[in-house]
Amino acid sequence: MKVIALMIGKKSSSGVPGKNISYVLNHRLCEYGLMAAQESQYVDEIYVSTDCPVITQVAESYGAKVIQRPSELHDPETLTEDVLSHAHGVITKEYDNNFTYYVLLYANGGFVNGAMIDQAIEKMEKRSEFDSCVGAVSADMFTPIRAKKITSDDEIVPFIDLDVFGDITSNRDSAGSVFFIDLSLQVIRPHCFDTMDGNQRPFMWLGKKIMPFKKDFGGDLDATWQYPVLESWLKNNSTNV
Repeated sequence: MKVIALMIGKKSSSGVPGKNISYVLNHRLCEYGLMAAQESQYVDEIYVSTDCPVITQVAESYGAKVIQRPSELHDPETLTEDVLSHAHGVITKEYDNNFTYYVLLYANGGFVNGAMIDQAIEKMEKRSEFDSCVGAVSADMFTPIRAKKITSDDEIVPFIDLDVFGDITSNRDSAGSVFFIDLSLQVIRPHCFDTMDGNQRPFMWLGKKIMPFKKDFGGDLDATWQYPVLESWLKNNSTNV
């Protein structure tokens, strides 16, 4: 088994400007994924795809190989799947397509450690029918039956057609348990990057059949309120704070 860790992180960012290189406790945010990859007993090599000089410097300090993005992938609206396709092309040439898993890490995804990576890989080893294993956080309070949107007329309406749920009530549990994907942890078979057409949207790179790795909390950092939550999680789950 050969495992390639691939971190992706760009210079520009929405929500929190400069979030990928901001400091969380004693390290830059992008370092936590790199440290988790180093802690893993299965990761053989670390790559980082970026257009950011600071992330490049940090990556090299961890012994990672840096994939510099071409100019067409510098746009803030660049899709993740395009970044992954580019990096996949570089990596498969270097390894002659001879590796077993990608461990995909986000530069703003700090809710991960080496033990989680190893456990996710071990789950994949036992279930060959799955394309990927990804963090899944229980979030019943954010059930889709309560999701709303605001129209151009300033009216609050359901975000989706609630009839798809059948018999629902004001009880938030009436639609069943709700999970959100946590992209801090992703273990993916490389064939998922060969062609992403027909894969499960919107995370096209995860393949068609996705296995959950249940976590107490997580998420890629995109808002300032998440900083203290991540700090609390790291204090309880990381040896690198």
